[in-house]
Amino acid sequence: MKIFSFFILLGLLLACSPKSLKKPVYNTTVFRGERGKKEVNAYNKNKAQREKDMAEAIEKADAAKLAIENQRKELASIDSTQRISSIDVKLQAVFIRTQEIINELNSVSPYSSKGHEKALKLSAELNDLMHNQINPLAEMIESNKEVVRLGSDITFETGSANLTKEGKKQVSALVQKIEKDILNWKSYLNHHNENIFSNTDFRTILVVNGYADTQGSKNEAERKEFNKKLSNDRAAAVAKEFELQIKTIKEKYKVTVELEINGRGEDTPPNYKPGKKLDDGSRRICNINLVVGPKMLMYNEK
Repeated sequence: MKIFSFFILLGLLLACSPKSLKKPVYNTTVFRGERGKKEVNAYNKNKAQREKDMAEAIEKADAAKLAIENQRKELASIDSTQRISSIDVKLQAVFIRTQEIINELNSVSPYSSKGHEKALKLSAELNDLMHNQINPLAEMIESNKEVVRLGSDITFETGSANLTKEGKKQVSALVQKIEKDILNWKSYLNHHNENIFSNTDFRTILVVNGYADTQGSKNEAERKEFNKKLSNDRAAAVAKEFELQIKTIKEKYKVTVELEINGRGEDTPPNYKPGKKLDDGSRRICNINLVVGPKMLMYNEK
């Protein structure tokens, strides 16, 4: 419901806000192939530079807004049960700030000293938004699209929420993936955002959705209640084992861990292809979404 409301809010913001920036008037300069009314000379070069600075700020704003719109489409393509809510929140905040910058740019004149100074300041903020928030968000959305599916037949003992050796081994693979993701983020930040994210802590979010098949008691209400509890217990068992195995990494990399478990019972899993049997094994699964990122980015800090 929160995610649904989030997209409604974004839609309203888009409808109420200017959809694009005003085209600058090139009175004195040549910029991106467009010629102004006058050639640049010693007398008007300052005015020409201000036009150029404003045009560059507008281009950055257009690029930022386009990137966010593409990210919204990518996020919308992920099943609602598998989206990481922190990404929704951050994307909303970045979208709103980008639109505010667009409105501010539309309200200033590059020909006044104050207007030029403000345009330069907004251009610098747009640059920071792209490198420190929008681009990293693309990495996180791509990670959110990856789903790990643990088959209950090999992960749990029959009819119970006790993890088998194979189940614990699969959880171990998830923990190893976290360390790999953290090292990848460190490399990324060192190359792109060193001044902003230096010595940052990390946050990992694990969402486990448990699903059950439709076999059991002939009494539908009793069966659904049992399968709901079983799917929730299995999701909780995965999360508990995950917490046990990640202790070393938490201390080593200063990782904050957030766990979310959902027992979906007999709900149909995303991307499920219906089978004909009540004990369809492809329904007895735990879907896991795992996202790792800089803590300050994932907590919507500036």
